[in-house]
Amino acid sequence: MIDYFIQLDQQLFLWIQQHCHSNLLDQVMPWLREKKNWYPLYLLIVMFLTIKFRWAGLRMVGIAILCFVLSDAISSHVAKPLFERLRPCEEPMIAKQFKPLIDCNNRGYSFTSSHAANHFAIAVALSMFFYSRRKWMLLLGLFWAGSISLAQVYVGVHYPLDIAAGACLGITISIFAHAIIKRYFKKYFSH
Repeated sequence: MIDYFIQLDQQLFLWIQQHCHSNLLDQVMPWLREKKNWYPLYLLIVMFLTIKFRWAGLRMVGIAILCFVLSDAISSHVAKPLFERLRPCEEPMIAKQFKPLIDCNNRGYSFTSSHAANHFAIAVALSMFFYSRRKWMLLLGLFWAGSISLAQVYVGVHYPLDIAAGACLGITISIFAHAIIKRYFKKYFSH
């Protein structure tokens, strides 16, 4: 059964590589997945939250960082060593069927995608603070994290299942963190 899902995942990956490329996306996707390109956005979010909500805003940033750290640690230091799944660009039978858009050497294992786990953790952690009044923020956050995650498949360093598992991991961590906040620390995050 697991082999069936792995083959299906590989077939979906190859279909994306063979049918979904365009000149525009070939330029945009490598930029989109590069984490340093998002540093200005992170800085703006931190500044906005701390100026607008002061201590509650700093706590929100702290929770987002905590969710990021947990998702990254679980993805990079638990899931990847446990599953040892090669990246598509390093899997011999897959790699000869497409050309990755970025350098693929020494990137480690593929499952789960840390990019997906981390960005979904940040997006959900922050948007859940505002969900009761601004539900659109969650949709925007999911779109942002999803776009970055899909870029990982597009450039050839992750399979779709890696992205889905990473997204589930990041979302789960953030939901769990908010459940704990709601139960035990809600008064510290009121804004």
